[in-house]
Amino acid sequence: MNLPSLLRFVGLFFCVLALPGAAGAREIHLKKGEVYRDRDLAVICEGRQAGGAGQALAVRECQFWDDFDKKCLFEKITYTHNNLECVEECQHWDSFKNTCDYQSKCTFYPRQEAFVLRTCAEFDDYSRKCLKFKEEKIGAGQ
Repeated sequence: MNLPSLLRFVGLFFCVLALPGAAGAREIHLKKGEVYRDRDLAVICEGRQAGGAGQALAVRECQFWDDFDKKCLFEKITYTHNNLECVEECQHWDSFKNTCDYQSKCTFYPRQEAFVLRTCAEFDDYSRKCLKFKEEKIGAGQ
């Protein structure tokens, strides 16, 4: 074995030894517009500072997963601000078409430090439409 081959082998040996230590906690820094995906979790940097005044943090997670094609069919979004949380998710899923017929909606009001969650209170399975909506305040002075 010549010297360059020996150095490559020794370098590879030390890299393999270093890998188990890297299996612990990870810290990932994203720039505006970047996306990090790990299985059914997607974190998207939208350019806002987490916990900033009047801003909510959005975290996406797969709600409906296709095991055959190994892809996410629908992502739910969890918005957080201070100790408040609002989740936009599919309330009425069409299993035949693999589509969401109605998704809840979160609106954030920074001055009131509150979310308004709009959901479907009455859904028509025949027309696949929401007939009656419900809005719920999440936040200060509920």
